[in-house]
Amino acid sequence: MQSLLKYSLFIFGLYVMISSCNKDEFNTNPNSQITVNRDTLWFDTVFTKVNSSTPKSVIKQILVYNPYDQRIKTSIQLGGGNNSHFRLNVDGEAGSSFSDIELFPNDSIFLFVEVHPDPNNNSPDFNPLIIRDSILFNTNGNESKTMLIGWGQDAHYIFRDSIETDTTWSNNKLPIVVYGYCYVKPNVNLTIEKGMNIHFAPRSWLFIEGKLDVKGDVDNPVLMQGDRLQPSWEEESGQWGGIWISHPSHSNTIEHAIIKNGTVGVYCDSVPGEENKKNVTINKTMIRNMSYDGISGKGSTIHVQNSVSTNCGRFTFLGANGGDYTLLHNTFYTGRRDFSRQEPTFAYLNRRRDEFGSIIETYDIQFYFVNNIIDGVLADSEIGEDIDYSRVISPSVVDYNLIKTDNAIYSGSGSSNIINASAKFKDAYNFNFDLDTLSAAKDMAAPVSPPVNDDFLNRARLGTPDIGAYESQY
Repeated sequence: MQSLLKYSLFIFGLYVMISSCNKDEFNTNPNSQITVNRDTLWFDTVFTKVNSSTPKSVIKQILVYNPYDQRIKTSIQLGGGNNSHFRLNVDGEAGSSFSDIELFPNDSIFLFVEVHPDPNNNSPDFNPLIIRDSILFNTNGNESKTMLIGWGQDAHYIFRDSIETDTTWSNNKLPIVVYGYCYVKPNVNLTIEKGMNIHFAPRSWLFIEGKLDVKGDVDNPVLMQGDRLQPSWEEESGQWGGIWISHPSHSNTIEHAIIKNGTVGVYCDSVPGEENKKNVTINKTMIRNMSYDGISGKGSTIHVQNSVSTNCGRFTFLGANGGDYTLLHNTFYTGRRDFSRQEPTFAYLNRRRDEFGSIIETYDIQFYFVNNIIDGVLADSEIGEDIDYSRVISPSVVDYNLIKTDNAIYSGSGSSNIINASAKFKDAYNFNFDLDTLSAAKDMAAPVSPPVNDDFLNRARLGTPDIGAYESQY
């Protein structure tokens, strides 16, 4: 019996010793990884409304955990290093980089994070509207990260929120910054007054199921763009989503706006909410640098006049699944070659096809395309169509346009379209679509009813007007 007891004590002691030795060793397995309880840390407070001497900071914490029965080491650093707006504190020590932080078996440490934008420096190079960084963890060669996101400038921030009562954005001293989405609910009006600047974080959208009324003027247009204000991002596409108009929304208006650098400028995904009501009327507006479409509608009723849609990765205008489209005195042009697009810049269709090209459905369509410039850098045609003419509602017209195309339907008997002539813009690269002295679009427009008496810049159209959004001053 005593021998058995001694043997048991020996085995137990040996187990404790081995176990203790194992825990004293470091886990160096390249497949091992620490765990972090947050993949993104939000600082959703406006930090810059503080006195001039002490930046306000909110402290947040992250739990870093070692799930193994051995000690493990990890290195922790801010992606932005010493230039980051964020600050770390690990085990009471502040800094931006920490090497070989030891975590005991099945134990954890707290990592504290602060953010310090400068309230007196609203330069976009120093204080962007939205401050982004990341905490990088390296454990046995395995890398992981926690994203850090906070507000950097004095602005009105909308963070994944809805507008539930009639609202007007009119204080042009502070911009609006949308993160995620701003959703205008049905039967609610959002009015945006002249001079407002609205910025959107990546993949952020303005969703409209109520009504949108954008009321810029020629000297103070409403500007919608991404939140990256550095010069290198000034004309980069795909920085945010766009304006998405959905059922039951109708009677939206956009006048004197610049909508740029998104995915889709204005997208309508539904038929009108009420009979004989347009989804949207766009007037004297420039939409540019969209990674997909400038103006896009599915079965929608869209009226566009005196506007420019330019430099889009897919279509400057797309009318799909039928609909009712009126386009008067507009300029549709994609001149940059960096989109690698294969499709024409302008398209309208009332057939829907499957992936093999077979027709699935056809729709009623009505169109009135008059006095527009449709141009670009593709070698053959910048206008495309897929039309079942038995579903075209009369009157439907494509006439008195300047079009780059190799399709004979636009130059047949009775047509007044100008085919494959040069619009001769003054400086399309810098978005000046005024017509030069030798433009083929000069004095070639048709009178329309009601008349379009002025142009994109509110200049009078005198005598025989010009095709396109701009009336030549020569």
